[in-house]
Amino acid sequence: MSTDHHQDEQAIRKLDAEWAKAARAKDFDRVVSFYATDGSVVWPSGPAAKGHAAIRAAWEKTYKDLKDPYLDFKPTHIEIASGGDMAVDFGVVYFAPNPKPGDHKNIAKYLVVWKREHGHWKVLYDCWNYNHLK
Repeated sequence: MSTDHHQDEQAIRKLDAEWAKAARAKDFDRVVSFYATDGSVVWPSGPAAKGHAAIRAAWEKTYKDLKDPYLDFKPTHIEIASGGDMAVDFGVVYFAPNPKPGDHKNIAKYLVVWKREHGHWKVLYDCWNYNHLK
């Protein structure tokens, strides 16, 4: 991995932590600021939501439907495209603090595609799904 790609990976890990913190605080203005202007959320049980207004509405609905979740996400693998303008971020989503191993109700997985927008990493696609069927 090149030095630039290592720095990009570290930047995305930091953004993931800040994004999760904003989500736990229900700071939806801050949460939406992580998305590209043409970003989309592609989450279970609903249509894709594209653009900041639709993304905000999706986040608000999720918090209402999940009864005020804890929400944290931790990357397990980040890969930077060779051109350095796109990245893939795969990891784990937690819907409760300190879930136990095997807790499929409160643990899910995510895949996020990041792109550079005006020199900053922004979320182009945000997708997650549960580890179990409801």
